[in-house]
Amino acid sequence: MKLTVADYLDQVVGNKVLITENETTASKVQQKTTLKKAIETVIDALDTGHLGKYQITIRVKKGDPVIFHLDTNLINIPMAEAERLDGKLLDKEISYPVNLYMVMESEDVNKSGLRIDELANETELAGNIDPLIKRLQEWLAEHLADVMEARADA
Repeated sequence: MKLTVADYLDQVVGNKVLITENETTASKVQQKTTLKKAIETVIDALDTGHLGKYQITIRVKKGDPVIFHLDTNLINIPMAEAERLDGKLLDKEISYPVNLYMVMESEDVNKSGLRIDELANETELAGNIDPLIKRLQEWLAEHLADVMEARADA
């Protein structure tokens, strides 16, 4: 799917994004079935011409829950910060491919409290999702470990 900045903002601001919210534990969030469902849900939204967001509140043993979500966006910023897609970052006349990003929010993930990395580009979203699941499992394990390590030192 490709969108102009205006079309993207229209979906986000116009509450047209298909959002799914879930809650689980740190061990269950890394299971293949959980991640497959999350990725498939976002791809299904894209297939119907909608942006998708799949958010999971992760309950952990120590401290506040960690917020993880898969966001569809044109560049690597969280969907909640869509207003940053202005003329300084992207040309408003061009259609850009929609990519899928992994986002983790926790004051303990890093100094900014936000970690975002691309999971898949437009081409990868149209292919086999097994490599995406594996990449997401590894990413979650690494960054949840960062959070737990920071909390253990606190």
